[in-house]
Amino acid sequence: MAPGSPATSVGTAPDLSRLRIQRDAAPARRRGGSPLLWILLLGALGFVGWAYATGRLILDQPGGVPRVATGLVIPPGSAVAKQGEVTGNGYVIARKRAALSTVLSGRLVELNVEEGTSVKENDVVARIQHDDLDAAVAAAKQDVAVATARKGELERAHAAATMDLERLKKDNAVLRDLEAQARVEVERAEADVVRNRALFEQRIIDEARWRVFEAAAKTAQAALAAASSRVAAGTAAETSWTGEIARRAAALLTADAEIARAGEALRQADIQLEKTYVRAPFAGLVVHKDAELGEVVAATGAGGNSRGSVATIVDPKTLEVQVELSETRLGTIAQGDATRIVLDAAPDRSFRGRIRQVWPTADRQKATVEMRIEFLEWPDIVKPEMGARVTFLGKHTPEAPEVKRLPKVPARAVVRRGEAAAVFVLAAGRVRRTDVRLGAEAGGLFDVESGLVGGEQVVLDPPVDLADGAAVATNTEKK
Repeated sequence: MAPGSPATSVGTAPDLSRLRIQRDAAPARRRGGSPLLWILLLGALGFVGWAYATGRLILDQPGGVPRVATGLVIPPGSAVAKQGEVTGNGYVIARKRAALSTVLSGRLVELNVEEGTSVKENDVVARIQHDDLDAAVAAAKQDVAVATARKGELERAHAAATMDLERLKKDNAVLRDLEAQARVEVERAEADVVRNRALFEQRIIDEARWRVFEAAAKTAQAALAAASSRVAAGTAAETSWTGEIARRAAALLTADAEIARAGEALRQADIQLEKTYVRAPFAGLVVHKDAELGEVVAATGAGGNSRGSVATIVDPKTLEVQVELSETRLGTIAQGDATRIVLDAAPDRSFRGRIRQVWPTADRQKATVEMRIEFLEWPDIVKPEMGARVTFLGKHTPEAPEVKRLPKVPARAVVRRGEAAAVFVLAAGRVRRTDVRLGAEAGGLFDVESGLVGGEQVVLDPPVDLADGAAVATNTEKK
């Protein structure tokens, strides 16, 4: 214990009077405020956020430019399905499509197309190796030439034999005339012998005279025998030549058969050679190139190193939309009904169409029926395999007047002052107040009869203090 400090006893009790609660003292101020105040504050902040997001509250951006939400004026003819209309999604396909290949298997040595190449009917798209078939065609042509030359020789021999036979017939005719004359001479000489025999026996004529008549008769008989012999020889020769001509005529028939055989062999060789060509079966557009030079092409494509086709072509004139529609909707849809087609590539345009065919059978697993929709208005951007949306409009009546197509503006963009209506069109960062005349409203869209043409960007939920010509920043909202 330090000197001078008050003494305390070890057993002295502690002083607890300082721990007493002062009940008469003023209560301390609570932190955090009232819960009601917090609720009101959060509600105010939420309202400000909502108003800013919807454009009803304009907050200055850096540079003093307000931010607004915008939408698009839908051009005339764009597909906006009305309540109750039947719609379906599908794809553009070609009714006329062909994967081109060869009947024979072989290595590709010629390829004349790429994707996008237009071809005409019978154009050569590609060709496989053909040197062995070229040789077969050349050999077949040589056989035809040999058979033709052989026939020419036989024809000339037949013609010569025919001429000889005609000449022989003329000679034989002369010989027969000579034979007839000799027979007449024999008859005359024999008549002289008979007549002069009595005179000789009566000693009217002498023996010398009688011998003259006998000699004349014998000479005439000898001449007749010689003439008859020549006639027989000529007849035999004529018969022989007739047989020779018949033989040569038969050889000509054989030559004709040989030419026909060689010609058929040539035709078959040409057919095989033609099979090395891959030709376009119709005019169209190449959409796929399925092989390259040097690859082996087989009709079946069974080999691991071979291609089944060279290229795929379609006829662009046969493009149509394939849609699978629930079979429960078929009660209101039939073949020939009018449709409206919108391509995914051009959602702001629509094209008139018609149901060309409703498939004769349904898909049991999907409970759908396929149908094909043909274009009545041809899209310049349509391509195979594009996505499309089809709206079914009921019976197609060409005689009925066509409904006028109008642009459509979001109802949220319309500002009304009494009977007048206007919108704020955004262009080059500034808004322009534009008066419009509105038509019917459906699905949050107004038909615009005048004032807009479609495609304009308009301000949605424009603030009440938005002025014509004001500069704004966009917070584009899709519709």
